[in-house]
Amino acid sequence: MKTVARITLKPGDMLGEDIISNHGEKLYSKGTKLDHKALDRLSRHNIMAVTIMEDIDFAETHTERVKLSDDFKEFKKVYYECLPRFRAIVDDLVSKKQAPPFDRLMGIYVQLASKAVNGAKLLEYLRIIQPDVDNMLYEHQLNCGMIASVFGFWQGMSKSEMFTLIQCGFLYDIGKLCLPKELLYKPSKLTDEEFSTMKTHTTLGYDLLCEAGLSGPIAMSALSHHEKGDGSGYPNHLTMNDIDSYAQYCSIIDAYEAMSAPKTYRYPLNTFEIIANFEKDGNTKYNQFKLNSILYQIAKTQMGLHAKLNDGREGEVILINQTRISRPMIKTVNGELIDLSVLPESIVIYALY
Repeated sequence: MKTVARITLKPGDMLGEDIISNHGEKLYSKGTKLDHKALDRLSRHNIMAVTIMEDIDFAETHTERVKLSDDFKEFKKVYYECLPRFRAIVDDLVSKKQAPPFDRLMGIYVQLASKAVNGAKLLEYLRIIQPDVDNMLYEHQLNCGMIASVFGFWQGMSKSEMFTLIQCGFLYDIGKLCLPKELLYKPSKLTDEEFSTMKTHTTLGYDLLCEAGLSGPIAMSALSHHEKGDGSGYPNHLTMNDIDSYAQYCSIIDAYEAMSAPKTYRYPLNTFEIIANFEKDGNTKYNQFKLNSILYQIAKTQMGLHAKLNDGREGEVILINQTRISRPMIKTVNGELIDLSVLPESIVIYALY
């Protein structure tokens, strides 16, 4: 709601509060939609200011309210100001094979991070940003760098370590820019041969970054972010102890961004769906210490949100189960406690508000 001068009112505005005349008479009740007759009456009674409803007051879900908030609108504005600058830096690296200006790259991080009050809000904003088909690869890399900043902070990294992880996040997938566009943007499923070509983005990125003088963690993250702890990854089928530590983080970041970002063909998965997917194979494919602490922090960002289960029950998320992070406790409006950790896997949260 906002309070505005009476002279700025227009037909269709809805009152956010009762209007009382200077003589104590109720002229109109909260929720009244104003018309020309009402506007004339307010003028005759010399009403100077009126509280009216805004779009955000009509939003029914948490996500809708966030989208309509001034803070998100400001973040979105800055995001789309930063994106072409980020793209120019990345394209320059690919064409010139020279180390990027990290001061400008980190300046983009600082500018975007300053528009979110905390890491939880930053992740939420990134989930809501709608994809631009022409910039999807760049948005993915930009988002991953920002996600890296949140995960690094949650892991208690030093400032130096966190900045290194952010740089890895920004650049680990750069090898995809060395692949044919028709392969990257193919609308249908890749053939086995095409998928084999797609997988070369790890070595292409590594070679590019090494040539640019970035042979440390950034290049290793490009090479190994698709390696899995059980040896099922690529390109070298490494097992956990042989995978670079920053690449282990980038593996988690890459999977999280893929599931959380909106796509042209689907909405982003909700937070507990993402966590459940990680839990399915996290024990063998990801570093457990890194993954579980991150997943728990992600789950905590959903405390207090309204959850709807696929069996029709609804309630508020009130507790995160540390051993079954994707299965929180829900409290319904009538006080029923639903502990998803002890219920069948078929009962899941399919919507969060």
